[in-house]
Amino acid sequence: MPSFLKSHDVAILLDLSPDDVNIMARKGLIKGKKIGKRWRFRNHDVNKFLDRWSLMLPSASPPVG
Repeated sequence: MPSFLKSHDVAILLDLSPDDVNIMARKGLIKGKKIGKRWRFRNHDVNKFLDRWSLMLPSASPPVG
């Protein structure tokens, strides 16, 4: 049985609000499952999203000097 994260847990990982995480789930940007009125996210799906997210972010250049 996979372990599930709540919107609040995912929000902490992504440095977003739980509402933003729920909006992303509704739009299909992050894979989640609605159980009752609440969103739940599998660890595996969150990790896959984080991998994709890191590829979208511009890479930080090393400090100069």
